[in-house]
Amino acid sequence: MRRILLPAIAFAASAVPALAQDVAAPADPAQAETPAQADAVLESSVFDGDFLVVAAGAVSMPSYEGSDNRSITPAGGVFGRIAGVGINPRAAGLALDFIPDQKGERLSFNLGPVARYRANRTGSIKDPVVAQLGKLDGVIEGGVAAGFSLKGVLTAFDRISVGADVRWDISGKGGGRVIAPGMTYFTPVSKGQVIGARVGAEFVDRKYAQYNYGIDAAGSAASGLPQYQGRGGFKEWNVGAFTAIDLSGNFLDGGFALGVGAQYSRLQGSAAETPITAIRGKRGQFFVGGGLAYTF
Repeated sequence: MRRILLPAIAFAASAVPALAQDVAAPADPAQAETPAQADAVLESSVFDGDFLVVAAGAVSMPSYEGSDNRSITPAGGVFGRIAGVGINPRAAGLALDFIPDQKGERLSFNLGPVARYRANRTGSIKDPVVAQLGKLDGVIEGGVAAGFSLKGVLTAFDRISVGADVRWDISGKGGGRVIAPGMTYFTPVSKGQVIGARVGAEFVDRKYAQYNYGIDAAGSAASGLPQYQGRGGFKEWNVGAFTAIDLSGNFLDGGFALGVGAQYSRLQGSAAETPITAIRGKRGQFFVGGGLAYTF
């Protein structure tokens, strides 16, 4: 589950320097009172034109969806803009944005393809009962990401972003469809630190629920858990917070940054009712992680 990246809450600093594209403050924040003035500051920074952020770190997380056992998982990702195309991190994947931001405009839109790898229950399963159900195949999800962002909500440099991913299993494993809406707010507290928060949710179809949470007769006989038929619907809500600190004290000059984040997710519907969660695991899922990123 989310073995490589947890960008939803800027785990492992992957999304952290991304914040600096629009929120890094100038030497004197009072000099910028509008988003247009904030954009003018960024024109002389590493974020003017093409740039790329590479990040790596680690996350402490449940070993699979609904697990009450934890694992330490490597995390990493990329963010940037190349030839006008935005690159945004996703859990074990990325999304592209083909709609360029207009300098000086408060409202911007994003639209493009999204892909990610879902590794739920593909690794080591610490629970001996759930292990008898067997491992799942990893699923490649592909689809569309769309949304909008509003700059200058409370200050010239803050931003609120609202959007959703719609992804389908394109690997033929039977993983189903996921709709993942979310809203993120972030703002600088100085030239060298940003903070933010995010709320989100996931909705899945019957195929997803049955693939990840269903227990057939053979699985029931092997594990002793009752049979269960998954159904589609509301899968989870989540809320998280994050912060990042630029090691030079100024996001505008690029270089190294440290980031930490935490997220709480509450499973719903089949994700909570399946015996995998209700009998052998727990609905509440907590994630915490950190990492190092470099912007160039």
